[in-house]
Amino acid sequence: NQQHPRAFLMERRTQVRYLLSARAVFSWEGPVHEISRGEGVTRDISESGAFIVTTSCPPARAAVQVELFLPPLHGTVATARISAKALVIRVEQAPTGDQQSGFAVESPGFSISSGSNSIPNPDRV
Repeated sequence: NQQHPRAFLMERRTQVRYLLSARAVFSWEGPVHEISRGEGVTRDISESGAFIVTTSCPPARAAVQVELFLPPLHGTVATARISAKALVIRVEQAPTGDQQSGFAVESPGFSISSGSNSIPNPDRV
C-alpha cells in the first residue's frame, strides 16, 4: 500500500475562508520606489487575508494596499469596500497564457466602508 505523501500535511490556517468573487484593486512599491498597480478578483477571503487571482502579481513579501469591492446583494453597484495594508505571503505563477496566477495576502485587519457616499466608482479607481 503506497499512500500519497500529501495525505499527512496538516492545514495551518486558523481563519475560516469564504469563497467570494469580489473585484480587487491593489498597489505596491517596487525596488526603485515606483508604484505598481494591478487588478484581479478574489478567490476566497477570511478576516485576516485573501487570495487574489490576477495576471499581475506583486512579489512575495511585498507590502500592498488592497481594496476589495464587495458584490451587492441587489443591483449592480458595489455597496461595500474593504481596504487593508497587507503582506504578500505567497505567489502562485501559472504557466504563460493561463489566467489563474494569483497571490495570497495577510493583514492584521481590514477596514470596511459602506454606503454609496464613501465608495468611489470602481471604474475610476
